[in-house]
Amino acid sequence: MEKYMIGGVHALELTEKYGSPIYVYDTETIKRKFFLLKKAFSKIPHRIHYAVKANEAPEILMLMKDLGAGLDTVSPNEIRRALKLGFKVTDIIFTPSCPAINEIKFALENGIRIHFGESEYFEELGDLLKGVEVGLRINPDVHIEGNQKIATAHADSKFGIPLNQLPAVKQMEEKFGFKVVTLHIHTGSDVKTWQDLAKSFDSLLLQLPAFNNVNSLDIGSGLKVKYNATDHEIDLDAYTKYIKDKLENLGKSINIILEPGKFLVAEAGTLLASVNVIKQGYNKRFVGLNTGSNHLIRPMYYEAYHHIINISNMDGKMHIYDVVGQLCEEDTLASERALCEVRAGDILAIQNTGAYGYSMASFYNLRDKPRQILVENSAHRLISEDMVVI
Repeated sequence: MEKYMIGGVHALELTEKYGSPIYVYDTETIKRKFFLLKKAFSKIPHRIHYAVKANEAPEILMLMKDLGAGLDTVSPNEIRRALKLGFKVTDIIFTPSCPAINEIKFALENGIRIHFGESEYFEELGDLLKGVEVGLRINPDVHIEGNQKIATAHADSKFGIPLNQLPAVKQMEEKFGFKVVTLHIHTGSDVKTWQDLAKSFDSLLLQLPAFNNVNSLDIGSGLKVKYNATDHEIDLDAYTKYIKDKLENLGKSINIILEPGKFLVAEAGTLLASVNVIKQGYNKRFVGLNTGSNHLIRPMYYEAYHHIINISNMDGKMHIYDVVGQLCEEDTLASERALCEVRAGDILAIQNTGAYGYSMASFYNLRDKPRQILVENSAHRLISEDMVVI
């Protein structure tokens, strides 16, 4: 029978050792994606800052550190974890969304670069910003195709400073003595075309003349991940050529900052879950798993597709199922999905779950979170076990 392998390890061996459900991460996949991105941007001065929110496991953050990446953080505890792991303050960017003022002060006190997405904080902070280098996250009012729940640069998004507020920000820069050294944009997650990303990049270039101290442009990420066989990945070569050509026409030296999360770690993760029951409904046959939206919220929250394989019966006859969880909620992971015949006790592999899987998991229904397993050089180890405390 065909074996389902993760990083050179038979996946069923992992469930035999660690039980299920478990998240399994393959470090070689993360490295491959990192070097793919580095190669694409090799002709452009750049720095990769991994988005911690995608997967905050310390072992993955240390891998990013070893690869030479900085971090993009969105909360004080993400900053604390980064500092604890030995990242320098110059390796960390803080890009919060509507934070409490004490969170901003915490970052300032620790010398962390802040990318402000709200102009309202400048008056409140006032002279505390004197001499401080900051970034501005801009909302360019750019519409992109795809899931609007993960589009973050349109006019109705909470993210970023509207363009019509930038003149006032420039006045506050002069009034309070801070320096805008970075202009930042994040178009959204899983953007389908490089042309959509290019439109956002152009909006940054248009704002450059207003801010004389800018030396870097943060283009976020949004790079498409191939979740479905019909998905098309971003043409990185076309995208980077576009950026390179634009920068060469500027007449000044500008560094590019990238903040990938999903692009680097999604493909590296697999959620392995056991089948509790095969249930016959009126019109559907349900595969009931020992996991659910408490462990992987993306299908219910974003209508996200994750490919699923029955790794216990990979040569079986195909049947149509709804794959559901065990929560006291509707927690459908896949609808009308073709799978090799599924039986109680089988193990299903839910793919591309390395990003926004465990990091968005909860203890809902007082159920434990999955264990996390790291696979490296064909060896494996437990990296977290987070259980409900009764």
